[in-house]
Amino acid sequence: MAKPFPRKPFYGLAELCERWSLSEADIAAYALESELTLSIAVGGLRVETSEVEEDADGRPFSIPTGTRWIVGTMDIRSVDAWSVLLNGSQAIGRFCGLQGEVLDLPDQDDERGTILVDRQSLVVRRAEMERFQEAQGIGGAQSAIAAVAGANGREKSRGAPPKFDWEGCWCEIAKTIYDPGPPATQAEWLRMIQDWFADQLGPDNVPCDSSIKARLSRIWPTVKPNIGRPSALTAVHGAAPSRPAEKVRVARR
Repeated sequence: MAKPFPRKPFYGLAELCERWSLSEADIAAYALESELTLSIAVGGLRVETSEVEEDADGRPFSIPTGTRWIVGTMDIRSVDAWSVLLNGSQAIGRFCGLQGEVLDLPDQDDERGTILVDRQSLVVRRAEMERFQEAQGIGGAQSAIAAVAGANGREKSRGAPPKFDWEGCWCEIAKTIYDPGPPATQAEWLRMIQDWFADQLGPDNVPCDSSIKARLSRIWPTVKPNIGRPSALTAVHGAAPSRPAEKVRVARR
């Protein structure tokens, strides 16, 4: 009877190559085609977080969402994983986080921050290993890892994360401006958008506060209540703005 594969948070490439009967060249091919996500493990690394959107011309731009310390694993983009396996090492400054989040190393001395990632430091997260085995039909019909993971609840995966419906969010923001009008505070507007995402995607799939604030802050200065402006009076007091009396045109005889 084969010895059960140990259940660990992540696995090195050497043990997975042996388990899957694959070479590192095979792993590199899967990684380059985004069929297998490779990662690195860190014991405490400060990163700057952001989300990437596209403008009207399809050009990507980043929306900063804050900073965080990472203790655990960070996913590597496919082209970087390919370079590490091909060349033995690669300086990397951008990694992938949960739900499409981008993790950048802070700049150092006006230069982009990077860390050197070598072949020996590459790992595969347990959830990604199980997903890959199921997709490729390898690793046994029901491994001990899958059985334990199923009993304890499925791990939140970073593979192919769902993308937030920001276009729908902007439609909801625009609708709110006109009916019933912008709220009294940006914090209230933030809660309204959170409730909208929770209704659309479920309470466990709501963007972080900073992501929503980054978008609301682009329009809030224009629509926030301001006494003396008719739209603000409508939003705060419910008073309809007065309109000048229409001129009555008298028909000439």
